[in-house]
Amino acid sequence: MVQLAPDRKSKFSLGFLCACSRSSQEKLLSALRCAHCGLVNFATATQCKRCQTPFVQELSATDGSHVQGIVLEDGYVLPPPPVVGTAAGVWRDKGTLIMTKDARLPDRCIKCNEPTHTRLIRKLNWHHPAIYILIFVALLIYAIVAMVTRKRATVEFGICDEHLRKRWRNIAIGWVAVVLGVFGLFLAIAISDGTPALLGLFLLLGGAIFGIIGSKVATPSKIDNHYVWLRGVNKDYLDLLPLWPGP
Repeated sequence: MVQLAPDRKSKFSLGFLCACSRSSQEKLLSALRCAHCGLVNFATATQCKRCQTPFVQELSATDGSHVQGIVLEDGYVLPPPPVVGTAAGVWRDKGTLIMTKDARLPDRCIKCNEPTHTRLIRKLNWHHPAIYILIFVALLIYAIVAMVTRKRATVEFGICDEHLRKRWRNIAIGWVAVVLGVFGLFLAIAISDGTPALLGLFLLLGGAIFGIIGSKVATPSKIDNHYVWLRGVNKDYLDLLPLWPGP
């Protein structure tokens, strides 16, 4: 039996470990994550295996779309670690943000694109704009039709402290105006003068409108059974998202 010298044993062990390391690294191949459904595909794939979304240049150039995945011998790709700053199921289409109803938006302020970990949960409602015509027919009929046909979605927005404070300030101003408007109406009744009533009505309606508009983070332009379309999103925020491939 041939025995190796101690120094030769060390060199042999080191060479064996390096070979094993190279072998394991060969299995760690570059993979491509689909921005539409989140599935990790082979880097050579031209479309997603699950949702058939084509991998165009805009998608592959998105930050975080190229990730490291462990490719097994049977072709299955183990999910890679989460990629910070990207979000599956979120796209842009010109000035509109499109997302699936269960997607999580990036940890960035939707109004200024600054990084943030503050989340604001909003329940959004939308109905077809043509239904507004019913307001001129009968307000009650409009309310019933709008409630029956409306589409709803719950969205968690990322928002920075500055824009969160601005939102609460607008809500507070709106409520103060509404309270002053109600006081003006009661004052008009008490002194039998119509001037406070007109001023109160103006404050009441103006405060309500200001509060509603000032509290909005993003406005839904459409909601269906699967997707949400949002307007009023920061342009730099939208530029970080992949292009909308279509339904």
